Amino acid sequence: MHIGDRIELTLETLALGGEAIARIDKGLVVFVRGGIPGDRGIVEIVKRKRKFATGTLVELLEPSPIRIEARCENFGRCGGCKWQYLNYEDQLRFKQQQVIEAFRHIGQLREIDVNDIIGMEFPWYYRNKMEFSFGQDEEDGLILGQHYAGRWDKKIDIRNCYLQSKDSVDIFALCRDFARRQQLTVFSSDTEEGLLRHLIVREGKHTGDIMVHIVTSGEYFPQLDRFVRYLTAGMPRIKSIVHTINRRKGQSSQGQEEILLYGEATIRENINGLSFNISAQSFFQTNSRQTEILYQTIQRMAEVPQGGTVVDLYCGTGSIALHVASQAGMVYGIELVEDSILNARKNAELNNIENVEFHCGEVQNVMPTLGFEQPNVMVADPPRAGLSKKVVGHILKADPRQIIYVSCNPATLARDVAMILNGGYTIREIQPIDMFPHTYHIETVVNLMK
Repeated sequence: MHIGDRIELTLETLALGGEAIARIDKGLVVFVRGGIPGDRGIVEIVKRKRKFATGTLVELLEPSPIRIEARCENFGRCGGCKWQYLNYEDQLRFKQQQVIEAFRHIGQLREIDVNDIIGMEFPWYYRNKMEFSFGQDEEDGLILGQHYAGRWDKKIDIRNCYLQSKDSVDIFALCRDFARRQQLTVFSSDTEEGLLRHLIVREGKHTGDIMVHIVTSGEYFPQLDRFVRYLTAGMPRIKSIVHTINRRKGQSSQGQEEILLYGEATIRENINGLSFNISAQSFFQTNSRQTEILYQTIQRMAEVPQGGTVVDLYCGTGSIALHVASQAGMVYGIELVEDSILNARKNAELNNIENVEFHCGEVQNVMPTLGFEQPNVMVADPPRAGLSKKVVGHILKADPRQIIYVSCNPATLARDVAMILNGGYTIREIQPIDMFPHTYHIETVVNLMK
């Protein structure tokens, strides 16, 4: 079998990355984009390795009985929600199974009990943040939307999206219309010329606050004042407009300079009775409704004795630390990103919570300096790459009675939990939560006790 070959396959299951799996002669595994278990079709091979291949479903001969019609007209072209051709109940079932399989095959835990995944009652319009990119199309001219699936050099103009609110869709339409009317240019990473790069809309789902964040390649341009007036007239609910300047060649929306154009520098979101200020660049969970369930789950799991100590690793803007503060005598949060630590301290002040301290730096460097003898509970919510062996070593050396591990990557979660189990801990509970409907991403909380 070679690259470019087309073969007929029946797809069996789904991999952690959301691709379907088929097996052919001699046990070769083929990861198939665009397919679901039960599909039979023609697959074109696009990558070939010794033990596996990657292909794309180019012709569907017989659809799976669980395949449904995707709701979005951009499905298949847009690189966003790739599981819309599965009904929501099947999405949850596959996500549950993927968590189980990760612990069995990566964590080498044959006997594993996983709680039923917590899904959403209404899994649409849930995102509180959407980032679109400006592009140039030969037929349509200036466009504003997402990247084509699997490509960074081509974009698709998106007029509607079922993951964001109608107000957010309307704001993107206003910005597209303004840019076209004013004949603004689009930045090209090839020529390093042009102005417009990205547009991000953030919302407080429980407060109604809206932030518009525009990213360009240069500083002030003559139409900027008109842009602010046009947007605020078309959407009076906007509380903040921020302009970020990114002079780098790449595709990132992170910039070197941030300018407040209108209103306040932050918007506010309420989660479980706590208030959080969200700035243009700060991290905040993108599904406010499921975030409430996530933090309630952590609160329920945390067994903090009266006056006990909690350490929150990779604390971000302090949302988990502030949620468990009412159960603890003292909470320490550690985070590498300085802006996040500043936001965490402001959020503690906003909520009148005094028994928290936030420290900036690498986890392995900060932990030994905090001065506590033995924390009662340690919470870890690392990036997708998970915990390094060095950090796991520091956690085990700190010897907390309880570790609560929050992860958006079942593979690295299972790997890291296996290391923690070797340190004398046992799994008390595994709780998956669907934070990202219609995608293959899964959030999981693991409760480990000593």
